[in-house]
Amino acid sequence: MNFGGRVFEPSPFFCQTTLRIAAKASMNRTDDPITDPLRLKALRSLSLVDSPAEESFDRITRLAARLLKCPASVVTLIEEDRQFFKSCVGLPEPLATLRGSPLSHSFCKLTVRAGKRFLIQDARVDPRVVSHPAIEEYGIVSYAGFPIRTRSGEVLGTLCVVDVVPREWTEDELETLRELSASVESEIELIAAAERERDHARMFQTMIQASPLSVIVIDTDGRVELWNDASEAIFGWTSAEVLGYPLPIISEHKLDECQRICDAVGDGSVFRCVDTYRAKGEDANGEKRTVHVNVSAVSLHRHDGYSDRILLIIDDVSQSHAGTLERERLFRELKIEKALLSEMDERKDRFLALLAHELRNPLTPIGNAVDLLRFAAEDPGQVHEISTVLDSQVRQLVRLIDDLMDVSRITRGRIGLQRETVSIHEVVANSCRAVDSLCSEMGHELIRRSDPEESLFVYGDYVRLTQVVTNLLNNACKYTPRNGRIEISCGHSKGQVQITVKDNGVGIPPEHRTGIFEMFTQVEDTLKDSRGGLGIGLTLVKQLIELHDGKVLLMDTDGASTGSEFQIHLPRLDSKPKEEKTVAEEEGPKRRYRVLVVDDVPAIAKMFTMLVGAMGHEVNSASSAPEGIERARELQPDIVFSDICMPGMDGYELARRFRSLSELDSSMLIAMTGNGQPEDIRMAMEAGFDRHITKPASVQRLREIFQELESRRGVE
Repeated sequence: MNFGGRVFEPSPFFCQTTLRIAAKASMNRTDDPITDPLRLKALRSLSLVDSPAEESFDRITRLAARLLKCPASVVTLIEEDRQFFKSCVGLPEPLATLRGSPLSHSFCKLTVRAGKRFLIQDARVDPRVVSHPAIEEYGIVSYAGFPIRTRSGEVLGTLCVVDVVPREWTEDELETLRELSASVESEIELIAAAERERDHARMFQTMIQASPLSVIVIDTDGRVELWNDASEAIFGWTSAEVLGYPLPIISEHKLDECQRICDAVGDGSVFRCVDTYRAKGEDANGEKRTVHVNVSAVSLHRHDGYSDRILLIIDDVSQSHAGTLERERLFRELKIEKALLSEMDERKDRFLALLAHELRNPLTPIGNAVDLLRFAAEDPGQVHEISTVLDSQVRQLVRLIDDLMDVSRITRGRIGLQRETVSIHEVVANSCRAVDSLCSEMGHELIRRSDPEESLFVYGDYVRLTQVVTNLLNNACKYTPRNGRIEISCGHSKGQVQITVKDNGVGIPPEHRTGIFEMFTQVEDTLKDSRGGLGIGLTLVKQLIELHDGKVLLMDTDGASTGSEFQIHLPRLDSKPKEEKTVAEEEGPKRRYRVLVVDDVPAIAKMFTMLVGAMGHEVNSASSAPEGIERARELQPDIVFSDICMPGMDGYELARRFRSLSELDSSMLIAMTGNGQPEDIRMAMEAGFDRHITKPASVQRLREIFQELESRRGVE
């Protein structure tokens, strides 16, 4: 057939689709994009397939063919088993008349599956399409296509051009085609917007007619423009009787009612009243029938802001005025519920922001400890003290991150405690270290009063209790003017451990004391004296202490004194627990193992290899999964610790290949990653890992892993 002056065999061609929204989403999507239900739903919702030709699309395809000097240009929409040509220029018969074809001869499926522009310079030698039937049957040699997407990212089809001779597509040509494809998307969006408008209009009309309330629209002269079925049921007049006429429900003695309503809503406010209005016919006593109704009126504005109509919403309350009161009550409750939901959402966002801020608190003593290690290398006692501080702060960071990953559990008050025997002296000491820099910055004197020989132990969560005391100290620092005094003391009385935090700051006025533990509460008169905060700290203090079966109190102060005093009471353990062995006192390994660490982050790999080496094992490392496999085959390690999220080959693929090598059957494979959700653990086990550890791994957890390996093989 003659195709734009060139010989072209009849051929169905063009376009198949794919759904490519974002990298994350596409990783989880395994089905063929052509049959993707979301894409097909988006396509069918526009009613474009099998629709008549439209000049707006034809202009674009004509322009594409002319500007790129190609014999044919097509806008193609893809269904599951065929392609429809929304617009086509230069297509031979019967394709031009049929405006579609099966997908078997489509080049556009390559564009769609690629998710970006797809180019063919010479199909006869291009290995991607060299055996494509359209080359032999219809002589297509060169092709350029761009995917067409909806505003939400769903791919509907393509805009493409073809030629029967080889073409080297220039960047100018491709930019032109890209711009034209954007124009096609704009036209489709206009169609989608028009369809949405029609849907809204139909929905609006359906809602009005189905509404049990009378819906009436009148102009400023009182003539009726809208009268729904409920209006007829309430007042008795049909639409034919009232449309275009003055509102009939106004009785003779209230002829100024329309003007009164117009005046009332003239400034954009809503007019409401409960009153008696006229209905058609007579009642049982021969009097003109009336109905008692609840009326709401609002002015309707045109696009230029001018008000020329009034909307009336009318509810018949003749049978029971009490029903009206009930509806008003429900309406108020709905508004309250909406406000509560809005407040809860705001609380969630603010709580997330607070947690992000709280993550920075442990970093101060960690940074100081790192700097101090440079000066304390020759002092084992000081190094041990520093390591204790680092351990406690890292534990606090890990717990805070865990909470941040599951914020819904926190906002619902479902915080789980990791209970152990806790020294209150250690909690207080750690909390004081956490606020030391803030106290120094503000010039505060931090006084700690306690008897170190006094047995003060509780059964609780060390990190949470430290968080509680730190919050109270932080509050004292923030609301105490510079060069103030903050006291913290601990003791016991009547089976309770008591922690007291007292300051000489601005204090809390009596009118604000009752709500001080509520979420996001801050005393307005003292905000100027504080150092910020979201007003959530005391709420957390109260919730966490109550989870420990304790209580927190704001103590009364006399009128002459300033400052605040908080007391925490917790159940006390009767006896002091046994001393645990320190890291230095722990027994060394019963056997020296060969260990391989695979991690693409050099700092993590280095510190972890140093830690395992310090435990007495022979350690090697690899910076990528392929290198890790090669090193494993070379070293025959007893145990391999591998990260999961690595570029190129990830840890899951490493595990699968690792398990395919018979020479590594005896090696233990451990996934060590920052992803610790149940789904992450399941995927690690399915890939071939023996165990899953969430970073950072503690020395105790590593010892458990090596002990498990020893139990497998037996101690030599």
